[in-house]
Amino acid sequence: MVAISIIMPVYNDESVLKQSIESVIKQSLKDIELICINDGSTDNSLNILNDFADKNDFIKVISQENQGSGKARNHGMDIAQGEYIGFLDADDYFIDDDALERLYEVANLNDANMASGNILHDVDNPGEFIPFKHLEYFTEDKVILPEEYGLPWSFYKSIFKKDFLLSNEIYFPDLLRGQDPVFLAEILVKVDKIYAVATDVYAYVFYDAINRCNTYRKLYDQLLHYKIVFEYMDEPRFYKANYDFRKAFYWFVNQLNESDSITALNILNEIFEGNIRILHDIHRMLANKFKDNSEIIDLCIYKDGPKISVIVPVYNAEPFLDEAINSVLNQSFDDFEVICVNDGSLDNSLEMLNNFAQKDSRIKVFSKENGGCGSARNRALDEAIGDYVYFFDPDDYILPNTFEELYNNAVNNNSDLVIFKIARFKDGGEIDYSVPGFELEKIFKNKDFNNFTFNYKDIKKYVLNSSFAPWTKLYKKEFLDRFDDFRFETGIAYDDAPFHIQSMLRASKISFIPDFFYFYRFNPNSIINTSSNGMDIFRIIEIVKKFLIENNYYEEFLEEFKFFKLVQIFNYLLSTDSEEYFQQAKFEFSKMYLGYNHMIDNYLLPRFNLVLKCNTFEEYKLKEHKLQIREFNKNINKYKKSNQKLAKKNRNLEKKLKKLKKTHDEIYFSHSWQVTKRFRR
Repeated sequence: MVAISIIMPVYNDESVLKQSIESVIKQSLKDIELICINDGSTDNSLNILNDFADKNDFIKVISQENQGSGKARNHGMDIAQGEYIGFLDADDYFIDDDALERLYEVANLNDANMASGNILHDVDNPGEFIPFKHLEYFTEDKVILPEEYGLPWSFYKSIFKKDFLLSNEIYFPDLLRGQDPVFLAEILVKVDKIYAVATDVYAYVFYDAINRCNTYRKLYDQLLHYKIVFEYMDEPRFYKANYDFRKAFYWFVNQLNESDSITALNILNEIFEGNIRILHDIHRMLANKFKDNSEIIDLCIYKDGPKISVIVPVYNAEPFLDEAINSVLNQSFDDFEVICVNDGSLDNSLEMLNNFAQKDSRIKVFSKENGGCGSARNRALDEAIGDYVYFFDPDDYILPNTFEELYNNAVNNNSDLVIFKIARFKDGGEIDYSVPGFELEKIFKNKDFNNFTFNYKDIKKYVLNSSFAPWTKLYKKEFLDRFDDFRFETGIAYDDAPFHIQSMLRASKISFIPDFFYFYRFNPNSIINTSSNGMDIFRIIEIVKKFLIENNYYEEFLEEFKFFKLVQIFNYLLSTDSEEYFQQAKFEFSKMYLGYNHMIDNYLLPRFNLVLKCNTFEEYKLKEHKLQIREFNKNINKYKKSNQKLAKKNRNLEKKLKKLKKTHDEIYFSHSWQVTKRFRR
């Protein structure tokens, strides 16, 4: 047994073999073997391999008929003697001379099934290195989860324990193209953790994937491998990787020329039969791209969809579900679909949803393990095919004209986002219209909102400090799809805040309807329990800050962000009733310099200072209670003084009234008034 077996498939690579093999020879780790599988080369590749093997005992050369790189690698895996297995393509090379040694040291020390370094693009061999998109560049050794790896590309930068691969029967599939992501996807699903090593392992020589799919079989396999990866990684934890991989899939299809697109459509309609969501996206994209090609238009049978996709995350909503869903179904506007995602409900919610779906074909029901509201909404977004997207919670209701008004406004204004007002209510109580979320008519006075748009610069205070709820807005689907990361945070409460902030900042056209359409039921047992999820708000604040910094908004919104941070932390300080939360709040406040901020009022500022002065949460609660009493007494004194002024003013008015009454009587009963009565009549 050797430490690492490096497997290299070779097919007509005579021009690049020397650089590739010499990068292995230069490695500081000598306890290795290089297994070169000559896959039926018709050039001088085999002779070059044999020359290297004659001079280097660790190089083994095996020949087979041409069967593709996947089968060549599988052959190499079967005969490999290494404790670990790595891979190298004949047109690529290892970068750091100690890369394999570093990988093996970490893997061996931790008995790891997978250790991974960095991979870089060599666009112009040899040329300037470019980091891989969608893959983290490791600057320090650490342990990551499989779902943190990124896209299932670039298995080359890793080594894998041979026993792990064999025991899980992980081999390359029999595909002429796309076998690499399938191989890695199966590994990521089955490995428990990955040891990341800060070393530049692999130089990947750039090539054009489109031109390599130059036969029907290669194009078929390339398209098929996307479906296989989607199925492997169809788990909530791999949501982002799956979503990014679907974007890469759409990009590939969009690069095909007109002739290849016809071939691809026939293949896609076959292998993705039943997956209307993916076919709809592909059909709409190609129908728009080749709108003058009747053959392509005929193949794009799913290019048209409903006008609105209504997304409903459902978790234990049985008591309210009937009223809520019926308020959606009974709209004056009926061109919509309703995508309900049962997020692991423990009551009869799923049964109720299925009953609705049986009666109304517009309703689609999906069920998943409980993962939170964000993951449920993301799952629904994966299925949505409407022109616009509307989010709805299953314990609330909307007015019958909601979709008609929102859709007409969105179309008239060609807006990315339509905002409106919300009302609140408790069961058995009156509807509260006092907190509408948005009152933009006070900013834009005397405007015809059916023909008026704006952007975040016009409503800056609403970006970080307003109603974050997604059900206060209608979103253009094309707008959401324009960005790779437009999804809700998962595994965390308050996930709607980052989504709201991103949408407000990214929308080029926002429109507004100054009417109440949505009625929010105040429910203490709703999806988010602030008592148990309070600590999540600190993560949300960091997510928002990171987005602002990375997109160059932070300086512009510095004062608003400080106010946002204070408000969000204080929102849950008392309700969490947690020493841990208090200490985290104190730590966050200790890093803040408020300076002069006109947004921070006389309520927040003394409490901010009080948190910094107190050592424990119990101390804070006691002093905060005393502060409330002082503020109450101060208000009472303020009201007393106000009442005294009003009483004095009232007395003066009474005196004035008495004088006016006397004057009135003197005039009314005077002789002259009586004499002129006839003329006045």
